[in-house]
Amino acid sequence: MKKQNYASAAASVYLNYAVVGAATIFISQYREVLAKAWNANSTSISLVMAMVGLGRIFTILFAGAISDKIGRRKTLLIALICDIIFLLGAAYANNVWIAGIASLFFGATNSFGDTAGYPALADAFPDKTATMNSFVKAAMQIMQMLFPFWVKLIKSPQITALVLSVILIVDIIITLKAAYAPQSEGSNKKNSNIETKVTDTQEEKPKLAIDGAMIITLGFTLCFTFYIFSLYAPYYGQYVLNQSAENGNQLVSWYSIASLISVFITSILVTKIRRLTLIVTYETISAIGLLLMILAPSQTTAAIGALLVGFFAAGGIWQVGLSVLTSYFPQSHGKITSYYSFAPAVVYFVAPLVAAFVLKANSTSTLMVFWITAIITIISVVIALILIKRGRKFNIEG
Repeated sequence: MKKQNYASAAASVYLNYAVVGAATIFISQYREVLAKAWNANSTSISLVMAMVGLGRIFTILFAGAISDKIGRRKTLLIALICDIIFLLGAAYANNVWIAGIASLFFGATNSFGDTAGYPALADAFPDKTATMNSFVKAAMQIMQMLFPFWVKLIKSPQITALVLSVILIVDIIITLKAAYAPQSEGSNKKNSNIETKVTDTQEEKPKLAIDGAMIITLGFTLCFTFYIFSLYAPYYGQYVLNQSAENGNQLVSWYSIASLISVFITSILVTKIRRLTLIVTYETISAIGLLLMILAPSQTTAAIGALLVGFFAAGGIWQVGLSVLTSYFPQSHGKITSYYSFAPAVVYFVAPLVAAFVLKANSTSTLMVFWITAIITIISVVIALILIKRGRKFNIEG
């Protein structure tokens, strides 16, 4: 039999995530123009961005079940349509209420996209899942690296939304025509049975209420660092460094370049260094980068901080945390993964909400947002260190 080629299915997933990469920072990159169109201030802009998290919270708990029920293709189509609604809704809104409703749809895009995209790649490339998943992060980071340059050239969010929507329509066509792999559960059950037998021989096992809860919390703190940075680095450039809005956006490009490089380097290091040790190292350096930006603000320290946070916080370390969780609880991959994926949903809502109460159009409040981010990053280090200490009781490669 001729082996089925699933390259087109992979292309549909990666194209979706590329647009998601741009859509994630769409509001923050066009904040000045959109604020005028919505008659909004910095606080209102943050509240609109918080609606993304609320939309994800509303949908993440049942998006996976829908993906299993109706298939990866149809679920991805839902994500693509929701993304179009978000982009056009945000770009053409004339008040924060319409913009906030549009942002709810982007939360749905994240939920349905994740529960369709990752499983679709796992179904199609069971022996290369980790590698194929790393390309998801790469697709997002490439777009986030390029997007600030696009914004500097194209100052109209309406034009940008239309261009991105056209790309999404092209992706809808690709998705409809692509060959998707059958949804397979057999191999997962087989692997689960093997891993369960191994863990059954252990005298002491990780506890979901303690170790699982800490790793899920770690997923929250890891995500908080890179998500807040990607949204509010432009504010740092504008209000702390007194740059123009367009030049302030360029910090996201430095961050994205470093993150893209890190995706590939981290995928190698994770096979050579204990995962929790890698998390401690990465988050410690991320905290140093943030503290450097806070304590000694300058264009040089901002660039260094953006590179450090991009490489060590946004280059796939969140996925490393997920792999720790699934190795601790191999018999419940689906349920455990949904718990861990719920953490970013909460971050997408809570992080901008926190910033909304702190952020004003000045240097002091912007630095306060970065202080909060640095503290959360340090908490990541503390949690990982506790997990390392507890992990010595388990015969698991953490």
